[in-house]
Amino acid sequence: MARDEGVGKPAYAAVSTRITGIRVARARLREIAVVRVDERGGVVDEWSAVLHPDGAWIALADVAATLRQRLSQMAIVTHNGRLGIEVLRAELAHLGWHLPAFAQLTTIDASYHYLPNLVHRRLSDCCTAAGVPFEGGGIPPNSSPVNEARAVAGLLSRFVQSVGGVPDLPELLQVTLRAWVYPWPEAPSRMAEAPRPWPGRRGPGILTTLAGQPLADAIAAVADVHTHGYLALIAETLHDGRLTPETAAGLTDAEPLYRLTPDAAADVRRKFFDALVHQAIDADRYHLEARQELWRVADTLGCPRDAVIEPIVEATPVEFPKLDDETGRKKPTDGRNAATPAQMRAWAIANGFDVEGYIRLPWSIVRAFEEAHAEPVDRTARAAATEPPTREQPVPEQPLHDQSVPTTPGAGRNPVLRPRPRPAHRRDRDLDPDDGVPQLDFDRLETPPIGNPVV
Repeated sequence: MARDEGVGKPAYAAVSTRITGIRVARARLREIAVVRVDERGGVVDEWSAVLHPDGAWIALADVAATLRQRLSQMAIVTHNGRLGIEVLRAELAHLGWHLPAFAQLTTIDASYHYLPNLVHRRLSDCCTAAGVPFEGGGIPPNSSPVNEARAVAGLLSRFVQSVGGVPDLPELLQVTLRAWVYPWPEAPSRMAEAPRPWPGRRGPGILTTLAGQPLADAIAAVADVHTHGYLALIAETLHDGRLTPETAAGLTDAEPLYRLTPDAAADVRRKFFDALVHQAIDADRYHLEARQELWRVADTLGCPRDAVIEPIVEATPVEFPKLDDETGRKKPTDGRNAATPAQMRAWAIANGFDVEGYIRLPWSIVRAFEEAHAEPVDRTARAAATEPPTREQPVPEQPLHDQSVPTTPGAGRNPVLRPRPRPAHRRDRDLDPDDGVPQLDFDRLETPPIGNPVV
């Protein structure tokens, strides 16, 4: 794109990149787009290159001189692309270029000054709030680097022109001075190293039900101006498949770029994950598939897997059956057995049942829930009635009209049916409605296995 003579000298370079991974030493630069802007916010020119498409590709060495011409003494502005700029530096260093410190600025950090009331601060959110068109707006890799660079340039122009009458951000003006002091060298200072192999195609992301807006909501719940960029990087790389449990070690390369210590980075990752779990609970999205995704995210971010189940147990408004430490039996509950399907689902999940989301709960789970929360039954009187008489107490004679069900031994695991004896002398008003009804021998009932019972 030719330079427009009606604008001034370029001072900013809005840059968008595509890289292959999050580990700086191994990642490769796939695409880059540069849109240069003058000090008043006018677009000067733009340039882009695809360095490794599926077919023929352009070597970075062939465009290194062009990159030097477009980025030297420019204030590099990205939305949240510190990692991509660092990969660009590593790629050029591999080709023998010794580059000075880059003067960088991110529009995600500047948005806290110019757009303080935003809830979500993705590039599309900032452009919408500032009135900047964003063609093909979306989360990478759905949008192209060229469109992103143009959107960053438009957002930068609005900031330079003090959108909404907000006073100028001092860093936005000082970054151009820092960039002017350290120009790039004219040519490489040493021989290029041996070519590095390109990594294979990465697999699908680990998120399906939790991707997109839920990640942005979790970021908004815990992030501030110092941690928003780091969490936005985590969300973006989780979404597009670059960040997985296998590649999570590369996060250590990104922490210094956002001025975070390892302890501070681990703390903000845990807060982000806790917010994501509570968000899933509030939306009733903690079925089996969602729990598996949360566990993989926990493995990726270095969080314990207990951080998934414990909040589900705590958030369930149904009383869980408690065990007596001495006997191991269930303590009496408050007798509540009327619960909503969401409460039953939460109870089943916390107790190890496999519950699929958004389907009717199977009767086996409903029955197990009701049994766990039923009132305790006192069987001492019934046990005393079935005990054999002692020598001091003679056996009472059965009346002729008592036709009891004969005792039939069960086969295999079936319980034994025993007749309940009727007292010899009792008035009609004391009749027991259970007289003559076969009773289950509870001592021979086996404990059901842990897990999802078979209906």
